[in-house]
This record gives sequence, structure tokens and C-alpha cells, in this order.
Amino acid sequence: MSLRILGGVARGRAFSVPDSARPSGVRLRKSLFDLLAVRSPEGRFLDLHGGSGAVALEAASRGYEVMVVERDPAAVRTLTANAKALGLKALVVQGDSGAMLGHLPPHDLVFSDPPYTQDIPAFTARVLASGVVAPGGLLIAQHPIQTPLPDAEGYDLERRVYGSNALSLYTRDDEADAG
Repeated sequence: MSLRILGGVARGRAFSVPDSARPSGVRLRKSLFDLLAVRSPEGRFLDLHGGSGAVALEAASRGYEVMVVERDPAAVRTLTANAKALGLKALVVQGDSGAMLGHLPPHDLVFSDPPYTQDIPAFTARVLASGVVAPGGLLIAQHPIQTPLPDAEGYDLERRVYGSNALSLYTRDDEADAG
């Protein structure tokens, strides 16, 4: 299977998808990056579950400074090869994002789309508590619409629905670490 980059310097170029991946749909990706173009058109972007690379490679194509974490070694190889073939800068790190949470630097934008078998509300709470979302930053959590995510102190929460998927957008207060 292959997908295409929707915008940026690699717009229209195809990339291969690892067999283990469940790519985010075109409508959801387009909506996400249209939203980010207005809210946060640049910055450090972290994809906690690389999977197909559709979101991370799209972010890199649009000029974000991208780090992507992926557990599956075959998917890591595919993601690395795709970034190279597309001429995109993306740091691909093999590892378990949950285990790495306390060790990842703060990012302006954090995207989380864990396997749907995972306890997504609990994982989202861990991400929000970890400090990986910089003050003023945004966590974008993709999840099935039947899995509501909790509010979190120090974050404004907005939900958007795209078919059977939802994006919960957590904007961290600017003053979260001040004082």
C-alpha cells in the first residue's frame, strides 16, 4: 500500500506504508494540517506512534522539525527510507513511546495515535503529565469516537470528529511552568 503527501515540499509524492500500520485517513490528515496551518504553522513536532508515517512525513513536508517514535523495527526501516526518498528531515527513533515519555524533550506539537487496543485515555493522561507538551503547545490525540478522552488540568480541550475517528486537541497553558 502507498499514500501520498498532501502538502508542502513533497506534495503529491507517494511513499510506502509498513504492513503493520493503520494510516490516518486523507480527510483527517487534511483537516489536521489545515488546522495546524492556522494555529501553529511551525515548530517542533513529535509523533509518538509513527506507524505508517503519514502524519510525521506530512509534518516534515510542511516544514516542521519532526521526531517520530516507532516500536516496530520493520516500520522504523520503512519510515527512515521514506523520509530519505522524499528528501524530508525527520528523526526516526526506535522505541516504545510510553517508556520514553519521561526522556523526550518538550515539543510544540505532539501527535498521539496509539494502537486502538491500548488504553487510550490512560496513555493520553500519561502524555499530558509527562511534560512532553511544551507550555503553549498542543497535544493532538487521535482515537475512536466511542472512546472519549478526559479533561486535564492546565489544558484546554477541543474535540473534532471525522467519521469513526476523533481528534482531541489539548492546548497547554502558556504559564504551565511559570512562577
